This record gives sequence, C-alpha cells and structure tokens, in this order.
Amino acid sequence: MNGTMLRGAAVTASALTAFGFAAAPGGAAEPALLSHYYDSGTEIVPTPGTACGPGGDAISGRATFGTRAGDVWRGTTAYTYCLYPEATPGRYRYVGVETLTGSAGACGRGTFTWIGRGSTTEGGTWHIAVGSGTGDLTRARGSGTNTATTSPTWENYGTFSGVFSC
Repeated sequence: MNGTMLRGAAVTASALTAFGFAAAPGGAAEPALLSHYYDSGTEIVPTPGTACGPGGDAISGRATFGTRAGDVWRGTTAYTYCLYPEATPGRYRYVGVETLTGSAGACGRGTFTWIGRGSTTEGGTWHIAVGSGTGDLTRARGSGTNTATTSPTWENYGTFSGVFSC
C-alpha cells in the first residue's frame, strides 16, 4: 500500500471510532465517547402521573447534550425517571426514559429514546429503545454507560459513552 492509501484508511478508522461505529477484532463495536451533557436542575419537576415501583418517586426534566466540541449527540433531551432513595441521604437509584431531539453526527437530525438506569452518584447504563427513532435517526441503535455528577440542587452533568449506529 502506498502512503496515501494508508493515511486514508487511518482517517476513515478514526472517523468511525469517533462516531462509535468502529469494529474491534471479531466484529464487535468499540465503545466511544458520544456526548457530554448538562442539566441545570431548575426544570426538574415531580411527575405524579408516572407509575414507579414501591418507594419510587417520578421526576421529569430537560438536559442539553453536545456541550463540548467533538460530541456526536447534540440537542436537548426530555426525560422521566423514577428515583429510589439510597441509604445515604441525597443519593438515589434511577430508572426511566429519555428522548434526544437533535442530531447524531453524520446520521442527521431527528429523535431517539433510550432507557436508562443507575445511580445519581455513580452513573449507569443505557440502551436505545428499538423503533424509537424518527427523521434521519429512524434506525438509531446503541447501548453503553454514562457518568453522573449531581449536586444537592439537582444540577447534574456527565458523559455518555458506548456503541451507536444509525
């Protein structure tokens, strides 16, 4: 191979990795950083009409995704989560749904919804609900992990990483 072809292959592999599409040896996709997010916590409200399991309380709110250069997911999310108090005051486990309205890199614009679960102090896991995509994101698929840092005022921020395709 000549140098131009090698550089082209490296650029293509780098771009695919940035969007969470790169395949590892054996065909499995490599997880990649997909987005940073920020939620001021000021729009979080109780959601009494949402059914949670015993001991859980529902909240709804909004967050901004794509807060840093290079983020793949960009837009706003609307979410509803059930919170379950942990033994340490101010810490909660959560499970719920979140819908991104915006864009996902070269895939284009639209919406998709994921199901998330985890802890307000430790982060968690997510997976895109199959068939939830609209617009250019109709075929959105993926799963991964997220980090979470939450303050007593409910301000929170972190990252979403994983595999994503559309």
